[in-house]
Amino acid sequence: MSNSQQVFDAWLAGDLTTDACRNALSHDPVWRARFETAAQLQQLARQPDYPPVPQVDTSSMFRQQWGHKTPATTSWWPRLSVGMSALALVISMSPLSLQVQNGGIALRWSEVDPMEMQLQVQQQVAAQLASYKTEQQQYLQTQMQRQQQQQASQLILLKDYLTEAEQKNRRGDMLELVEYLNQQRQADWQYWQDNVQPTQARLNYSPDNRINRQN
Repeated sequence: MSNSQQVFDAWLAGDLTTDACRNALSHDPVWRARFETAAQLQQLARQPDYPPVPQVDTSSMFRQQWGHKTPATTSWWPRLSVGMSALALVISMSPLSLQVQNGGIALRWSEVDPMEMQLQVQQQVAAQLASYKTEQQQYLQTQMQRQQQQQASQLILLKDYLTEAEQKNRRGDMLELVEYLNQQRQADWQYWQDNVQPTQARLNYSPDNRINRQN
């Protein structure tokens, strides 16, 4: 392996700067041309310049998405709220009344107008339905926000993966192209040494050329 090829390989491996490689190959026009071609290819491979991907804690996202998940626990507060509302509705519908007489407490069944009782029941049912509807809307809105955040995180992960994969593919293609050009140049150089140089030498030392030189 020639010294010029070692310098070129060191530059490809990143152990030598571009200016240092250009100066080291200034005496060898063949390897200097190969170096300039590879440098232009590297410059083209760096375009376009993508903006940096924001820092994301990918490990925690993957654990949340595909890791071990604890069973979802249901909050006891909604159940207690519904139970207390049902109890209040039953008490309000019953004709039970509480009275305090002579320092004592007495429970009595009082007579209630059926129309008035039906109206109260309808009002309380409507209030409970409105409260339940509000709670459901809030719950759905919260779930929608969580889903949007999860989708945004997955898109960031996908963009990071595609950017990294594209950079690796570009580097691999560039190295393959440089290797192909090197092989073509070596084949041309070998052909010149095997065919052109001997032919030129025979022409220079032919009898006609000798006579012309003597004249």
